Amino acid sequence: MPHVLIVEDDRLNYELAAELLEFAGYSTAKAENLDECLNEINTKKPDLILMDMELPEIKGHEITKLLKDNSNFKDIPIIALTARVMEKDVEKAFSAGCSGFISKPFNVSTFASIINNFINPEKQEYFYNKNIKYSKNAIIADQKEFYTKKYRKHNILVVDDNQMNAEILKETLEQLGQNVKILYHGRNVLETIEKEQIDLVLLDIMMPEISGYDIIKQIKATPATQDLPVIFVSALDSARDIVKGFDLGSYEYIVKPYKLEEVKARVLSILKIKDLQDQLKSEKKILDLIFEFSEDGMILLNFNFEIISCNNRFLKWIEKDKESVLNKNLYEVLSFENNLKDFCDLYSYFDFEIQNNENKKKRRFIEANCSRIPTLSEKEEGGYVMILRDITAKKEIEAQKETFVATLTHDLKTPVRAQITALELVLKGKFGEINKNQNEILSETLNSNKYMFSMLDNLLSTYKYENGNIIIKKQDTNINELIKSCYSELKHLIEEKKHVIDFKFEHETLNAFIDPLEIKRVILNLISNAINYTDERGKIIISTKKEKGNTVVSFIDNGKGMSEAEQALLFSKFTSYSKKFRQVGTGLGLYLSKQIIETHGGEIFVKSEEGKGSCFTFHIP
Repeated sequence: MPHVLIVEDDRLNYELAAELLEFAGYSTAKAENLDECLNEINTKKPDLILMDMELPEIKGHEITKLLKDNSNFKDIPIIALTARVMEKDVEKAFSAGCSGFISKPFNVSTFASIINNFINPEKQEYFYNKNIKYSKNAIIADQKEFYTKKYRKHNILVVDDNQMNAEILKETLEQLGQNVKILYHGRNVLETIEKEQIDLVLLDIMMPEISGYDIIKQIKATPATQDLPVIFVSALDSARDIVKGFDLGSYEYIVKPYKLEEVKARVLSILKIKDLQDQLKSEKKILDLIFEFSEDGMILLNFNFEIISCNNRFLKWIEKDKESVLNKNLYEVLSFENNLKDFCDLYSYFDFEIQNNENKKKRRFIEANCSRIPTLSEKEEGGYVMILRDITAKKEIEAQKETFVATLTHDLKTPVRAQITALELVLKGKFGEINKNQNEILSETLNSNKYMFSMLDNLLSTYKYENGNIIIKKQDTNINELIKSCYSELKHLIEEKKHVIDFKFEHETLNAFIDPLEIKRVILNLISNAINYTDERGKIIISTKKEKGNTVVSFIDNGKGMSEAEQALLFSKFTSYSKKFRQVGTGLGLYLSKQIIETHGGEIFVKSEEGKGSCFTFHIP
């Protein structure tokens, strides 16, 4: 077991070194002066001596020189221990005969391995040689390696007219792996900060030409340096001076004479804060660029839906300045008739229209994506972030497309109607007798033409409803008879799939105040869907009743059914599950049905379960 003699008068330093070495498998002994050192060496010759350079009665380098001059002890490697790491101190230790140099406080993670390097030189990781020109980086390799791995390198400016103080600070901070620049006067501080890209300033207060107080005023008054951290290092220790330093913007105040370890700790703490601030500034700069130059409008809202912030794109759309909208409810700013907050709680994606009060002719169609920001803690308030996209041009293109489709649909209806009429005349024998095969082919063709006519009619009607061109002509109508007439028109499809139709009418006659032609579209569409999505020999139930002043009509099938996700989109425009079940459809039938029922002041909805069928119901007042 290697034996190490620790010559150290500080009990805590000895106990730390001994504990680290004993844990690593060494035995240790203690001496506090020359006599105890010689006694321990004579009792048990050590494999290595750790020598404190600052012993009270006789300095460590003097004891080292005495030991190296003794032929019995000169081969024992001696490592200098000291908190003083000036070049002259290092050279003094090596000149006395020390083989290495370890600065205090010890780096716990590397201390034992450094000792092992000198006891087992063939495995040496760190090498010190008094014949090699002194190198600070080699002498404090263990310290510097630790700090450079843990902390980013920064540029630090020391401003102090006392050369010795400035050099001590420089040596101390370079141990932390930092780049240090010294100014021995207060002139040209701002120029040096800009030229050297300084991250931190250590500033003396009492200097002959300009005081540290005046320098920090210049730093804080310059936009480019106003956020630069400054630490006062001064002999002025009154509360008044310290408070004045903080009032002027210093991050720390270190009183001379200072402890080097305290300086290290405070400097590293400030540099860590600066790194975090720089990171936040960098991220904020990116977010600001996105916020200001995005083609989309962006709004940040609290849970009361009051505007916390918004970008210039949104302000341009509504033709208002930021001051006039901050802390205002968004639905008031946009002149919404309904509470937008309630709407966003239900939907995360929706469209709306902006029409400025000052300019009634200018309208914008906006596509909104709203995301809820959760409350992270009791002190942090959540809210919403809303991204708005101007889709006015898109809407105009869509309107042009729909106008084209409507025109084409209208023009197609005439030849299709003519074909239907011609086929009906042929089937009635107006142009001579036809055989059975011809009858079947012509009947199929007639049904296809009627289905095509129905789709064209749906397209045209959808266009009319969306553009407000539809005129509802209500009259008292027996809804039961209307359902039976629709059944008759679709009877050939029902018989083809061998479906069973069950009418459950609560009353034999059930009158409703409706537009019979429009409601007929709805009934035909709902019966057709039930037929299309129910397997052969399935059952369809059609029921009617009066309930709380409403006419209630339901269509129940035992067909394929739908998932909840499919039901959520079912009444949207161009939504169709015909491809899923190998059917043909436009995806407008249910959308148009919803428009018709809502125009009548009613509502339509569905209840369904996959594999168990569906129930479509509409209510009309």
